[in-house]
Amino acid sequence: MQIRLTASPRDFIQAVLCLRVIAVAGQIAVIVVAFRWLHVVMPMQALGGVIGLLAVTALLSAVRLRASWPVTELEVTLQLFVDVGALAALLYMSGGYTNPFASLLLFPVTLAAVGLAWRYAATVAVACLGAYGFLMFYCLNLGFPGRDVRSIYRLHCLGAGVNFALSATLLAGVLGYMAMKMRARDRELSELREQTLRHEHLNALGLLAAGAAHELSTPLATMAVVVSELKTQRQGQQEFHESLDVLNRQIHSCKSRLTTLLQAVGLTRSADRHRVRLREVLKDLLETWRMMRPGVRLDLVWDENAGDPYITVDESFSQSITNLLNNAADASATSHSDRVALLVAADAARVRITIEDEGPGLSKDLMQKAGKTVFTTKPGGFGLGLVLSHTSLNRLGGELTLNSRAAGGTCTAIHIPLATQGALSG
Repeated sequence: MQIRLTASPRDFIQAVLCLRVIAVAGQIAVIVVAFRWLHVVMPMQALGGVIGLLAVTALLSAVRLRASWPVTELEVTLQLFVDVGALAALLYMSGGYTNPFASLLLFPVTLAAVGLAWRYAATVAVACLGAYGFLMFYCLNLGFPGRDVRSIYRLHCLGAGVNFALSATLLAGVLGYMAMKMRARDRELSELREQTLRHEHLNALGLLAAGAAHELSTPLATMAVVVSELKTQRQGQQEFHESLDVLNRQIHSCKSRLTTLLQAVGLTRSADRHRVRLREVLKDLLETWRMMRPGVRLDLVWDENAGDPYITVDESFSQSITNLLNNAADASATSHSDRVALLVAADAARVRITIEDEGPGLSKDLMQKAGKTVFTTKPGGFGLGLVLSHTSLNRLGGELTLNSRAAGGTCTAIHIPLATQGALSG
């Protein structure tokens, strides 16, 4: 994937529009100063007409930017041609190439070279060269009544100084704005590339996991049959039957997780998104998780202002929360603690589910990698749970962040947007 470091055409036109507004105000100010205080003779009506047309063009550009259809580089080039033509007309009526502001013709060339493709930039450069060449032979001379050559030369030097200060200020501002847009665009494309690579990696893992899930279904079915036969053979042994019931529930839980895994990789249609109440989905999830981790003490804190909102989930949502709860339980066990806290809160736009553990915590470097790269701090772990949870929640429009707790351990925050009233299954 090749990243192109250019601002978008819409950003380019916004920059040109700002310059055009500044140009109209500056040209009016220069003409007023030259005519009223310096008594320079110029065709005022014609100059005013060109500036008025430029102001109308700026107004039309502002209206154009409010439209939704895309801006093309050809449109940007045509707008620059308008600016080149207006500037050439003003210079034609105010001394031509001898005008100290004639170097402003370099502005369109600079902007085109920074933000447009080479063919459009070359076209703008040819137009500016043609305009400057025309002004070298054809122009209206300015009148300086009552001034000698030395006085006129001083006025020219003063104008050149003003032009230099103006050019430096505008170039720094406009090019800095465009460079900021290009850097932002570069960051977005880099993040998109990383996300695409991460999804490709997870898709490959999903195919492998689907194959493993399919192969594991046979031994799980065999184990269920054996458990059933043992219960039949050992009638009347209550304690033994209770142990078999626990084993049977664990087998059904594994089969349910394998079914969810197959649904997540698209092998069935039941993994479509659906709108559910938060309490309902969390109740089923936590009941299953408590059965899988009976040695963990889970503290559930539900904010009284949270209510029971609707959220949009798919089959991967429960697995994502389960992965995060398992990570928290394992982290707490590392510090010889059996406590995990789950806090639920909500506002008008989203739900916040916070999972807190009492483990040793993570370093800042690992927190930045969390959910983006595969890593593990558990002996024998694979480091896939956090990445899969991060990707699944992102697909639902959610966000997963990790922070250190002041009392020790890690705080995992999950933000899920509320479901709209019109949300439908699938």
